[in-house]
Formats: sequence, structure tokens, C-alpha cells
Amino acid sequence: MAPAAWWSYVLLVGAALGWSLNGVIIKSVVMGALTIAFYRSAVAAVFLLPWAWRRRRRPDRSSLEAAAAYAATVVLLVLATKGTTAANAIILHYTAPFYVFVIGIPLLGERPGQRDWIALILAMLGVGCIMAGAGSADWQGIGYGVGSGMAFAMVILILRRDHARDPVWVTFFNNAVVAFLLLPWVWQDLILDRRDFVLMVIMGVFQLGVPYVMFSTAVRQVRAMEASLIALLEPLLNPVWVALAVGEVPSRWTVLGGSVVLAALASRYVFGSRSKTPVSDRDRPPLPAPPGDPLVP
Repeated sequence: MAPAAWWSYVLLVGAALGWSLNGVIIKSVVMGALTIAFYRSAVAAVFLLPWAWRRRRRPDRSSLEAAAAYAATVVLLVLATKGTTAANAIILHYTAPFYVFVIGIPLLGERPGQRDWIALILAMLGVGCIMAGAGSADWQGIGYGVGSGMAFAMVILILRRDHARDPVWVTFFNNAVVAFLLLPWVWQDLILDRRDFVLMVIMGVFQLGVPYVMFSTAVRQVRAMEASLIALLEPLLNPVWVALAVGEVPSRWTVLGGSVVLAALASRYVFGSRSKTPVSDRDRPPLPAPPGDPLVP
């Protein structure tokens, strides 16, 4: 692969910066988690529609399965961010690649290598540190965070199984389905004040829509490992913006556990896998990102 142009790296950093706004926006609005998830996906779907419409495909069972898993991912991540610290929520969400190792064995027949298992053990130790430092008020949010990681692992696996699908159309379709499914649950809460409405537009466009377009453009020029490592800026910056904006500072246990999880992810990207069918493969078209979240492998 030829060396990437400098602007590709600028786009990747910009995408990570956009994704990192997830926590601070969720913490700044006064509305329920389901309403946030609805508006975020609805705005993102409207934003992506001009790119997605000419690539449209008729929905089938597989696309509906992916959309259902994506809906669970989005809702659980927002609930986690509301229920515990933003740092806990995003780090637990970032454990999705490790669940892919395990779930991929029966679903896709992929066999993780030794390094994959080492990375998985390290990541689970990091999760254990986060749980060890959690207070009673955090446990529900931590449960949602673990669930969001598992749900996103299913999204990844379903899309790996059907990797020929156009990623822009898949992202649009998934977000449109989320908005459709949540509409009956949030119908009574759709009226927002001007501030919250502006923040929801910013979230749908600049925290999800624009970063997705930036990432999907840049990833065609940048090596898989480099794109994955740059995407790790998102979980590093997410808690920083929350701390600066709303004064929510992660505990020492969260910092320790998060450092272990991110180190395991970074080592996984750097050293790769010895398995014949690697779980992480960014040289194919990128997968759609959820929730303020990266396009994890």
C-alpha cells in the first residue's frame, strides 16, 4: 500500500475528535437516554441520506439483524453514559473487539491466536479494575456498558459475515431503524428546548455523521493498524472533555483499568494476530460506527 497523504491522517484525527464528543454532550443535556439515542440516530440518518440513497439496497434478514444489534449498542451506550462515568462507559464499550474473539468461534469459525487470548485476558483484567472501583450508584451503568460492548461485537460479526455491503448505506439504514424503533417510546418527549435541540443536531451531524464520512474517506488511504491506533484517541479524549465541561473526573481504578484495556487494544493492533483469519481487518471497507464510537475491527 502506497504511503498515505497527510490529509488522510488529518481526517482520521478529526474523526476521533468528533467521536470523542459523545460523553460530554450526553452529560450536558437534560433528557432521557432513549430520547438522546432517538435524536442522535434520526439526525445522523438525515445527514447521511444524500450519500446513502444512491447506494440503497433492499433490506433482508441479515441487514435487519445488524440493525437490531446496532440499536442495542446505541441505546446501551447512552444508558451507560447516563448511569456511570463517561470514562467507564466508553472503556467498557471499547471491549467489543475482545468479545469478537470469543463469539466469532461459533459464529464464523474464526480461531483466535495466542496473542488474541493474551489481549483478551488483559482486557478483562482492566474491566475488573473498573468494577473494583465502582460505587453502588455505578453498577447499573457498568452493566449497560458491558452490554454495549457485547452488542457492538455482534454488529461487527454480522457485518464481517456480510462484508460486501456498502458501509454508508448500512450506517444510514441502522440509524434510521434505531430512530423508527425508538419513536413510539419517546413520542411524548420529542419537544426540546432550543439548547438541547442544538446539541442533538451537533451530536447527530458532527459527533457521528461528519466523523463517519471523514473516517470512511481516510481509511481507504491509511493502513489498517494506523487507522485503528489513531481511533484510540476517542476513548482517551472522551473523559477529558467531560472532566473539563462538567467536572466529572474518573476514579483511579477507572484510569488503571482503562489504561490496561487500551494497552491491550493497542498491542493487538500493533502486533496483529497469528490466526489464519484475523478478527481485525481494516483493509476492507470500514464498518459503521455506533455511538460516539470508533470503527472498531
